[in-house]
Amino acid sequence: MSIIIEELTPTHDRKAFDCGVNALNQFLQRQARQKAAKQIAKTYVACASAEPTAILGYHTLTGYSVTTAPDHKDYKKYPHPLNAVKLARLAVDRTQQGQRLGERLLVDAIYRTVLVAEQISAIGLFVDPMTPQVVPFYQQYGFLPADPGDPSRLEMWLPIKTCIAVAATACE
Repeated sequence: MSIIIEELTPTHDRKAFDCGVNALNQFLQRQARQKAAKQIAKTYVACASAEPTAILGYHTLTGYSVTTAPDHKDYKKYPHPLNAVKLARLAVDRTQQGQRLGERLLVDAIYRTVLVAEQISAIGLFVDPMTPQVVPFYQQYGFLPADPGDPSRLEMWLPIKTCIAVAATACE
């Protein structure tokens, strides 16, 4: 099956999407388009090229300002807020779970982060996994704890140099 990932449009069938998490379903159905129209966040959907209106998965990106720099040699003691990209949501329809679509969506988000960094600036991609069970998914791509000194905080980040390497590998 050939998959395309594109910006959410009014032609996409948001109501049929079900990832099993009500909050993620409702965001796609009720808020994603409005946030894009207000330039708050952009949602990208994965669809089969043979059925381009059916949403198989999605991710949402937004701008992010890091006021406390992550524990990283390039940003230690930097006194100003830093630009980053936040992966606000990532979800895969129940019919596609276990088929690596989440990985494709994450790589797409990483690639788009690299584009932002090339055009303006971004120190990397941040994500809040919400539950400890999701942390290993992000760790396998090189995501680091945003605050290693606070193990109760799940937020993670992928430094821009790693984003560039992941995007380059994905394009090969």
